[in-house]
Amino acid sequence: MITSPLKNKAVSVSPKNLEGYLSAKGWVVEGEVFGQAKIWHRPEQDCYEYEVIQPKSVEVSGYIQRVVDAINEIASFESRQPDIVLKELESFYSDSVKIRVVHSDVEEGTIPIEDGVLLIEKSRDLLAATTLSTFSKKAYFTGQRNTEAQNFIKQLRLGQTEVGSFIVNLIAPIPETINSQLDQDEMSVTRAVTNNLARSLVALEKGIDLYNASESIFEFESIIQNGVSANLCDALIGLSGFSKSRSFNISINRAGAEIDTQELPTIFKFLPEHVPTLEVASAFYKGNYVINEYEAFGLVSKMTHLPQDDFGEITVRSPVRGIEKNVVIQLCMEHYWQAVHAHENGELISCKGALHVTAKSAKLLDSHGFKVIGKSA
Repeated sequence: MITSPLKNKAVSVSPKNLEGYLSAKGWVVEGEVFGQAKIWHRPEQDCYEYEVIQPKSVEVSGYIQRVVDAINEIASFESRQPDIVLKELESFYSDSVKIRVVHSDVEEGTIPIEDGVLLIEKSRDLLAATTLSTFSKKAYFTGQRNTEAQNFIKQLRLGQTEVGSFIVNLIAPIPETINSQLDQDEMSVTRAVTNNLARSLVALEKGIDLYNASESIFEFESIIQNGVSANLCDALIGLSGFSKSRSFNISINRAGAEIDTQELPTIFKFLPEHVPTLEVASAFYKGNYVINEYEAFGLVSKMTHLPQDDFGEITVRSPVRGIEKNVVIQLCMEHYWQAVHAHENGELISCKGALHVTAKSAKLLDSHGFKVIGKSA
C-alpha cells in the first residue's frame, strides 16, 4: 500500500535526478517503453528481478505513480526507508547547508520576523564567507567580492523551510556532468565550498576549545589557513539572533552526483555561550585585540606632554605579531623624562603592560616596569 505522504513528495523528483541516481548507483538501462520511459535493472545476476521504470518526462501519464514505484523498488534493493531514498533523489545534483535554530520561541516552526530576516541574511553571509575563503585565505575580507565568489553566491537557492524548530535550507547546485568533466583529483566549485565550510567549522571548534583553555587570542591565528575569518565568525554570531540567545545546528548534505572520498564531519552545533568567544575571534581577525603582559621594546620616536598634565606619552616602534607598530605608552613624569633623555641619546627602552591593538593604533595600558636599556649593539 503506497502511503500518500510519499506520493505527495514524489512530485519534487525530476527525471534527470532519477536517471542520474540510477546511473551513479550502477543500475543498467535495458530498454524503453514506447520512447517515454527507460527500463533499468541491476547488473548482478541474483538481483536482476529488481526493475525501475524511469519516465523520461514529467508529462508522461502517471508520472508521480511511476516515481513512487521507482523509489519503493530502489529502497527495497538498498534495504532503506523510501523517505531516505526520496531525499537523496531530491538533492542528487545539489549540495545543501541546513541551519536549524533551537529556542523556545521557535518550537512551533515559526520565528519572530526580525530574527527570521536576520537568520536568512546571516545564512547567506555564512556561505559568502566560506566561498571567499575557498579562493583565498584571509583574516578579514573587505571590499568587492571576486568574480568567482560572486558567480557562486548568485546561484545559491533558498529551499523550503522544514519542520523541526526553524530550519533554513540553502541549496548549491552541482553541474549535471560533473563526474565526466573533472579528473579524479578535481572537484566542482560547489563541493570545494561545502568542504571548505566543514574544514572551517572543524578548525573553529578546535580554536574555541584552545582559547577557552589558554585564554590566548593567538589560538585563532593558525586556523585562518583553514578558512576561518572575521566574516565567518560574524555570520555565526548573527545566526544566534538579535539577542544572541539561540542555539543552532549546521548540517552539510553532499550531492550524490559528485563522488567525494574526503571524510569530513557534516553536523556542527553552536550554543549561546560560544558567542562571546566568536566575538573575540572576530575582533582579533579585524585587528582589534588585547595582549596581556606585552613588553614594548625599541627606540622612542615621539614624545607628548601638556603643561597641565602629570603624565606624558611616548611612542615606541615595537614589534607586534612580527610587524612593527607605533606603540603609545603613558608614563609618570619621572619615567617620561627618562624616556626623553633616552630619545636624545638614541637609547632603547622597554615597558610592560596590556597592549590594546586596533587596525590603526596600539596603546600600552597599565604600564609598569619601565627601564632604559641603553644603545643597541
